[in-house]
Amino acid sequence: MNILIHDGHSTIGGNKISVCSKNGECALLDFGMNFQSWGEYFEEFINPRTGKALHDIIKLNLAPEIPIYREDLAFDNFAYDGRYKFLFISHAHADHCGLIGLISEELPIVATPETLSIVITDSEVRRSNVWNKFYGKRFIKPKDSFIRGDLKHSDRSKDALIKRTVAGIKDVDKTEFADKTEFVDINAVWDEMRIFKVYHSVIGASAIALKVDNFWVVYTGDLRSGPDKNEQAYWLESLGERRLKLSQRTKEFINEVKDLHPMVLIVEGTRVTREGGGANTTERDVFENAMELVIKHKGVVLVDYPIRHLERVLTFIRVAQESGRYFVMFPKDFLYLEDLGKFEPAWKLTEEEKKAIKIFHPGVLTYTKREKEFLKTVIDEGNLITPYDINSNPSKYILSMGYWKIPNILDFDEDVLKNSIYIHSTSEAYTEEQQIDAKRFRNWLKRFNIRPSGIEFKEDEVIFTKDFHASGHISPEALENLINTLNPEFIIPVHTLNKGWFEMRWEKKVITERNVSIE
Repeated sequence: MNILIHDGHSTIGGNKISVCSKNGECALLDFGMNFQSWGEYFEEFINPRTGKALHDIIKLNLAPEIPIYREDLAFDNFAYDGRYKFLFISHAHADHCGLIGLISEELPIVATPETLSIVITDSEVRRSNVWNKFYGKRFIKPKDSFIRGDLKHSDRSKDALIKRTVAGIKDVDKTEFADKTEFVDINAVWDEMRIFKVYHSVIGASAIALKVDNFWVVYTGDLRSGPDKNEQAYWLESLGERRLKLSQRTKEFINEVKDLHPMVLIVEGTRVTREGGGANTTERDVFENAMELVIKHKGVVLVDYPIRHLERVLTFIRVAQESGRYFVMFPKDFLYLEDLGKFEPAWKLTEEEKKAIKIFHPGVLTYTKREKEFLKTVIDEGNLITPYDINSNPSKYILSMGYWKIPNILDFDEDVLKNSIYIHSTSEAYTEEQQIDAKRFRNWLKRFNIRPSGIEFKEDEVIFTKDFHASGHISPEALENLINTLNPEFIIPVHTLNKGWFEMRWEKKVITERNVSIE
């Protein structure tokens, strides 16, 4: 077999991995955007050209030169030719699926229903570009004489939608996706394959075991550990049964995969990069710290969390319930949660959770089609909250309102904001651009005397205390235990900056080359 790490070899994120058998059949594991490499060429106002998006991305080595792409975007010999049998998407973070829009609709996608839900909702509520939109418009040669002849543009016809092929989704009501999705049996794309749900900072994350040339190859994607036995009773009582089951997915994955005796383990190593492996805050800590802060506070609470981190959303809904408040969400944020319940019934909101949620009416004039339809329903149901409702009774609300939505606080009375707190429940700023964003956000908090928690500003330094954020990645100690338990013959570290950590422990078992053949 041959394993080629196209991207994610020596960086955190951007995973794109080919696994090919000796007869030439290949599987593609993740197809993410490498933000570091992307940022070397592009930014908010500099992007691939609309008429040559795939060409520009491949020319800059931001996507691999392999035959997997949409025929309407492809050039040279990069259109899908059937050699690749499927694309496995481990989870719905952009660094693992952010270039999915370039992939041919004929290449089956393997993912959990939860991941599929988030990816599809992303396409419907965000103003996405061709390279990250799950359902895109087909591109055609222009009819207009003033457009350069070698370019393509989007056909705006409703019938021109890309119809995706998805493998292995069984327990979903497929009727509403029938016009855009073809569902096929997972056994039709690869002889032996097993998908395992794992615990990560996005619901639906999964690992894969793939039999190649009679040997098992396991790819972990991104994952973290759950609570130990001493904590499980607390999770059940305070966070509920479904949250406890979610937290045990990585443990179940390890127990099942060890019996396969994998020959190759392709494994993430995010936290071995940082000294001490980073903070060990858990989702239990996030809940308890937020509860303590919210119960003591008498004014409005603003919270910031990653939009796709739906487990964190459920935590704050629980905080709202326990503190006698409403959790206020923006329309598009709520749609992620609603769609998750459609794809995976276990995540349908309970009646008690629905009663604790209100929808904020933002001061904008344009919405996506999904948002418009949803807002009409919310208005009819009388579940819409305006800034004036919050001004009149601020102590009743926890607002989902972080960096990207902060201009909405300009509708609130200054007296309300002076008695408000902000909870930073997302990751720290890793890049220079994120540091600049954090300092800009400081100006908003300072201007309105909003007290921050989870983030501190000392002179020109931004400090992330991580009281309200738990890493989505496995600790070095737990990772070492995972690898020793699975005991593979070969270990291929990805999604890490410290391959030496692996070499120190497993020596010759560790493969650090990008391209390797194993017999």
